[in-house]
Amino acid sequence: MTKRRHPDNLKTHGELIAEEMASDPDFAAEWQRLALAREVAAELIRYRSENGLSQRALAELLGVRQPRIVDLESGERNPRIETLIDISRKTGLEFAIDIAPAAQQPKLVTKRMRNSRPAHVHDDVSVVVASNRAA
Repeated sequence: MTKRRHPDNLKTHGELIAEEMASDPDFAAEWQRLALAREVAAELIRYRSENGLSQRALAELLGVRQPRIVDLESGERNPRIETLIDISRKTGLEFAIDIAPAAQQPKLVTKRMRNSRPAHVHDDVSVVVASNRAA
């Protein structure tokens, strides 16, 4: 018989990610690289939920096919700038991306956003991704 873990022993998502990043440099690099993709995915899912839209309905709004929404919501591939522009134009969502050398703190995104979303270091640059979601 399998022993069940008590909920108090469960790790949070953040703890699991931190452990994996500390133990696997390839995972850490990929996690940092896809920060933008995850932010866009979360925003699209939130937008659909708040507006009662299915993936198919959002696809129609954006003028794409439903599998493209699946791809965007997966957070597994960074969107092109043209895609972000189109999403913003058609949904009213805002995205801010601040890229600076890794040794320098990004300054263009407001301090409030920097504090709520730490910079992700990718190779030799630091990236802060922010959206119009309440921090």
